[in-house]
Amino acid sequence: MLMRRFIASCALLLLPCTAALASNVAKLQQYLSETRSLQASFVQTVSPKNGKVQISNGQLQLVRPGKFRWVYNKPFPQEIISDGKQVWLYDPELAQVTIKSVGKALEASPAAILAGNNQLDASFNSKDLPPRDGLQWVELSPKQNDSSFAKIRLGFTDKELNRMELDDHFGQSTLIQMQQIVRNKAIPAHLFTFTPPAGSDIIRE
Repeated sequence: MLMRRFIASCALLLLPCTAALASNVAKLQQYLSETRSLQASFVQTVSPKNGKVQISNGQLQLVRPGKFRWVYNKPFPQEIISDGKQVWLYDPELAQVTIKSVGKALEASPAAILAGNNQLDASFNSKDLPPRDGLQWVELSPKQNDSSFAKIRLGFTDKELNRMELDDHFGQSTLIQMQQIVRNKAIPAHLFTFTPPAGSDIIRE
């Protein structure tokens, strides 16, 4: 009896240590696996290697796996919508809709991290980074050479994913800061369908 109590006490003492030793990559995987849906507003800052910084904002909704709605309000309206099978990219100023399969659109992209099937190892090499700005960080490197991005860094707390930093192959960096995050709340299904407006120029890829 005493031995059993001793073993049980040791196990309880070890639990906090095990949690503390969990890697940032493991924490990110757990966060994603526990995320069935997500809604947030965002501010996106694009910094070209040589050029003017561009700032835009909007809202996103997603239901995993594969369904998402990414809407830019300012300065240039744009909608990116997926029903889990195909993706519509709508530019109202150009009256143009680009349609592609969801697999092609998500493959090794930032959207694959948030709306994908949580199999990060299939598309990315991952590693922990040191803490910065009060956040824990993970860096993802796409395994495919033809990916649009060279590096993706994700900053998060124990409760929420707050930042995404994206570096492309041309020296341009993109920062996405998420706010007013709501997880695992029901989202109407009609938000993930799209009918091109009459007269739109439709491009299929």
